Amino acid sequence: MKTFTTAFSIKVLMAVSVILFILGIVMIDSAGAGEKFKGTATSVRTKWHPIKVDDEEGHVIAVYENTNVYSKNENGETPTGISKGMIDMNVKTGKGTMKGYVVSTNPNGDKLFTRTEGQLIGNGQAEGTFSYVGGTGNLEGVKGSGVWKSKSIAPGISSLEVEGEREIPGK
Repeated sequence: MKTFTTAFSIKVLMAVSVILFILGIVMIDSAGAGEKFKGTATSVRTKWHPIKVDDEEGHVIAVYENTNVYSKNENGETPTGISKGMIDMNVKTGKGTMKGYVVSTNPNGDKLFTRTEGQLIGNGQAEGTFSYVGGTGNLEGVKGSGVWKSKSIAPGISSLEVEGEREIPGK
């Protein structure tokens, strides 16, 4: 049972990580005022610390960290990111909630800070919303939000799709 729980937890965490990572990449991309965007990413779980709640079988709360690699942006660069957050889930059903943050970094060092939240809907899938909370360099003053969907593609690895609208001052 522990192997299943760990493997399932990893799948859910990876799905969430991917989502968060994509959010960061999409935002790192250059964008004008109110520009709509879509993006993808792959996320790999690097840390997973679950704690059993013991109110029902499979219920855990956990903190996690993922490393994300985004699709190439408009400049042909491949941003990377670190997502961190917490999950309240049942590892038997794969359902629960999550909240977290993503710090994405462009190759030039500019950073994008994103807040995410969502629902784990089972079968290694999750979906939710995100909003940009800040940035550095060319991303300073960024505003925007959108939606994300994530799916586990292997234990600890997820793919993510995001879309939304963003505005970067001066672009």
